[in-house]
Amino acid sequence: MNDTHRYSESHLTRETFRTELNGLVYDWSYQFLTHEQLRDYAQYKLPEDFATKRDALLAGEYLNISESREVAHTLSRGKYSVVREGEKSKFVQMVRKLRSGKWRGATGKPITDIVNIGVGGSDLGPLMASFALREFATDIHDHHVDTHFVSSMDGGQLYAVLPICDPETTLFIISSKSFGTIDTFANVDTAREWMLEHFEPLNLGVNDWLEHHIIGVSANAKKMDAYGIPAPHQLLFPETIGGRFSLWSAIGLSIATTCGVQVFQQMLEGARLMDEHFATAPVDENIPMLMALIGVYNREERDINNLAILPYDGRFRMLPSYLQQLDMESNGKQYNAANEAIDYPTGPIVWGGFGPNGQHAFFQHLHQGYDQFTADFVLVLHRTDKRFSKRVQTSLAEQQRLSVANCLAHRRLMAFGSKSDVPSENYPGGHPTSLLALRELTPESFGAIIAAYEHKIFTQGVIWGLNSFDQPGVEKGKQVALDTFKALHGEDISFDPSTDAIIKMV
Repeated sequence: MNDTHRYSESHLTRETFRTELNGLVYDWSYQFLTHEQLRDYAQYKLPEDFATKRDALLAGEYLNISESREVAHTLSRGKYSVVREGEKSKFVQMVRKLRSGKWRGATGKPITDIVNIGVGGSDLGPLMASFALREFATDIHDHHVDTHFVSSMDGGQLYAVLPICDPETTLFIISSKSFGTIDTFANVDTAREWMLEHFEPLNLGVNDWLEHHIIGVSANAKKMDAYGIPAPHQLLFPETIGGRFSLWSAIGLSIATTCGVQVFQQMLEGARLMDEHFATAPVDENIPMLMALIGVYNREERDINNLAILPYDGRFRMLPSYLQQLDMESNGKQYNAANEAIDYPTGPIVWGGFGPNGQHAFFQHLHQGYDQFTADFVLVLHRTDKRFSKRVQTSLAEQQRLSVANCLAHRRLMAFGSKSDVPSENYPGGHPTSLLALRELTPESFGAIIAAYEHKIFTQGVIWGLNSFDQPGVEKGKQVALDTFKALHGEDISFDPSTDAIIKMV
């Protein structure tokens, strides 16, 4: 490994490099860069029209050129929010009805379980947010509803969910922008068979299932109509909202059914405040722009091809998987926005895992392996929960301090190492990392951190000349899979000897 990529405490100034917005602290002290270097690098890397493009994004006017439509996900947390009309909102009415026990199944029993069926952005964002924020639920009345998530095309998650649900009290949210994703509808078809098997002896059928046990969330009203979903049970969001940016929209219905309308609204507000910060803060105080510029610097100047996401709070366990899609589907490209081939590095490989578990697994490689990496540590400094007695809260607070201590310790060790002449005791260090520390996890701070990553990815896409809002690499695989599926059903289609041999075994 190039020794110029190795750093020590001597590379740090006495200054701490961090900026804060409403309880979200971004600390980049261990990136071994100064404010002056970052300002110079920003002047060198940011296109002259960056501010114009940023303002267009925040106004919902930035053009996704390859798909000939504007990019409008930021409007979902502002003037086009699904909760902006309050109790008049169809979204709000659905959530209130489900969470109060007033939504009844075909046999008259209140809905007790909701299953969100989706894939990609229709699953990863809602699942992550629901898991992170469920403890903040406030508007549960006397009725409890459990929300489950199903995405795997092999039915593996249905195997786990269906046995613990009652067909008479289960409602399915079909979340699909196109309302035609084969993965999603493989799960929908099985769920339908499961419901009908129970309903038919009760003289109930498909129409009863559609009328009482289905909500559709999509950008395609015609396909929802064709499937038979009643108009009152349809939620639409615009084509201009990309799937991986859609948790703020009607796709977030499962977040609201899990956590309540108020929590969902607070999450949107936190993201909106980050939008304002992104629009107005100077570069060396601007969290998304600092994240973006540091990421580009590590990718281009230090030749680091991967970014580890290391959350140290269990509520952020799903964050690495979510950011993997958000970043790699947006900027993992070797063509620019004009569809011209490029020969320079773009988005990194994004991976990671829950930090405390990682310490007993892949941290061995991070501390003493050969490869260079950069990392984002995500930390929550304080946590209280009034559901527990003071005695138990005291013990839980001590656990939080233990988590903080471990996070800060491993961050330092990755940066500075621990030198020894004994090979097994030598920790090379020299890995540049950042810390995103929340004073407390709240719906607002959660919304802010997710929006910060969105804007980081947009900024990097602009620097690299990419369109961060298309994903043709995803589509080709789907086409090849359809041909393979036909071969599995007996069509005379040949691929290669290995694939053909496996198909014969099915």
